[in-house]
Amino acid sequence: MAIVEMRRVSVLLMRRDQEAFLRLAQRLGCVHFLPAGQEAGPAAASGAAEQEKLGRLQWALTRLSKYEGKKRSPLSPLPAVSADALDGFHLEEAMATVEQAERLERLSGDLRGRQTRLRLMIDQLTPWLPLDLTANQLASARSAKAFTGSIKLAALSELEARWQGRPVSVQRLTQERDLEYILAFAHRSVEEEFAADLRAAGFQPASPAEGEGTPRQKREALQKELDELADEQAAIDGQMARLGGELPGLRLCYEALSADRTRSEAASLAAVTASASLLEGWIPLSLTEKFEKRVKEKFPMAQLEFRAPAEGEEPPVLLGNKPVFAPYESVVTGFALPDPAGIDPTAVMMPFFACFFGMMVSDAGYGIMMAVIIPILIRLMQPAENLKKLMLVLLGGGIATVFWGALYNTWFGFAALPQLGVFDAVNNSMPVMAVCIGLGALHLFAGLLMGAYMNFRDGKPLDALYDQFSWMMLVIGLGLLALPQTAAAGKWLAIAGAGIILLTAGRAKSRNPFKRLISGLGALYGVTSWISDLLSYMRLFGMGLATGVIGMVINQLVGMLTGSGIIGLVIGAVVFVGAHLFNAAINILGAYVHACRLQYIEFFGKFYQEGGKPFRPLRFSPRHVRVTDAS
Repeated sequence: MAIVEMRRVSVLLMRRDQEAFLRLAQRLGCVHFLPAGQEAGPAAASGAAEQEKLGRLQWALTRLSKYEGKKRSPLSPLPAVSADALDGFHLEEAMATVEQAERLERLSGDLRGRQTRLRLMIDQLTPWLPLDLTANQLASARSAKAFTGSIKLAALSELEARWQGRPVSVQRLTQERDLEYILAFAHRSVEEEFAADLRAAGFQPASPAEGEGTPRQKREALQKELDELADEQAAIDGQMARLGGELPGLRLCYEALSADRTRSEAASLAAVTASASLLEGWIPLSLTEKFEKRVKEKFPMAQLEFRAPAEGEEPPVLLGNKPVFAPYESVVTGFALPDPAGIDPTAVMMPFFACFFGMMVSDAGYGIMMAVIIPILIRLMQPAENLKKLMLVLLGGGIATVFWGALYNTWFGFAALPQLGVFDAVNNSMPVMAVCIGLGALHLFAGLLMGAYMNFRDGKPLDALYDQFSWMMLVIGLGLLALPQTAAAGKWLAIAGAGIILLTAGRAKSRNPFKRLISGLGALYGVTSWISDLLSYMRLFGMGLATGVIGMVINQLVGMLTGSGIIGLVIGAVVFVGAHLFNAAINILGAYVHACRLQYIEFFGKFYQEGGKPFRPLRFSPRHVRVTDAS
């Protein structure tokens, strides 16, 4: 239970040393800078310009990544660079590459637009390819009127039958589904009558493109132009591919510019004179000596002052736990940071979270799979800190899953080791339900004890009796009533707890005894919420049962497949692996979500005070590389 103790730090140094100091602070990554009495000045405008350059660099990285020679595996770590390499970046060269990529992209866009238009024109010509006449020739006929367009097949047959033997010629050109493209000639003497029949038959006039050349000749010309544009596009792609060789430099430039932008934001918080600069912020108490030593080594004239938070000041919140508990800080921060005057519940929450996760996944085979694969992924990927914490949370859940899966005797849906089985959720569910309710009660009582600890810490022992121990007495007493041997003791314990709640629940609202009694009665009604809270832990049973039953069904299906020869064995093996991977994935996701819910709603609701502001020090926050020597 560790909220890192903070100290307010003030640094006074020569203004000419400000940039170098901020570079050092960024490498150390331990100071959360605050405004030192001056509004943001020119840095705000330069920050907008840097943001625009960052956006262009990110676009170039995304656009050119397809041309990278050696594709990086999703499991491989990000490229490692040193902080010195970030200091030595060449922005002008990188932005010249970006401008070249933007120019090529504009040319490529124009080419794609022209290609689209040409393809559309070719498509429009396709129905007319059998036509050996040009549009001008069709229009120049003197004794006959030419009609071109499409008509439904059934209507066309009727039209041909009606005009059989009359001065009309109908040529079928191309069929598309239930439409026929036609060329018809009608003698001038029957032109109007034939046109009326065409309209009545649903004829849709259309014609090939005007000008010289038959539709086939025009199509060939368009296709030749399209091929030429494809060659131009290939040349542009070749130039883009050559720019892909600049990706390492672009990534370095992006991270360097991003780091420079964060330093500019910190610089805008400084109070400056013509020759001096004052910066203020928060720093963890444990790092003050190291920070002061490093600053004094490089800036002997700098003056540093550390002090405890003054009354009314709220330092940012940083959680600091031992390595075994630290990954579970991500669960806490996923809800809300605790108030600086509150408490960090990570260490107390961790065993409950892992236990609940294991009960819900509940298959030892899945747990072994997680316990083996996750460390390998961490070693290969070297993920960022937040992702690594999540993976370690899942690793802890996997270990707990092996334990609970062994107690349930479920190994990839098989009851492989019956001598280890303690519970049978399918055939004898009551003991499992009882364990779920019991663990839920322990979890809720742990929340009450956390609240009691905070009251004792703040010098309010009676509040701990009134608000926490009274409820524990009431709930435990009601539970003891279920057994004849403890019913008498349970009755008096429950009465005592209820009496304390009745008399003290409204103490902060009014001094009027009658009003306090009414408030106490309202608080006692809250015992019903305890019933719903305890019943919510039945999800541990339900999800664990679902995992096991689905695994058994998968195995039965695979057994049916493998009994049908060698092909069935192959298909069964594929189904076994794929179905169990899907079952594991969906239940791991559900277990994580519901384990978080039990912490946020049931556990945190008993004591948690949220509202802390995150500790955000000036540091490197790379997206495309790893800074290996930041501190």
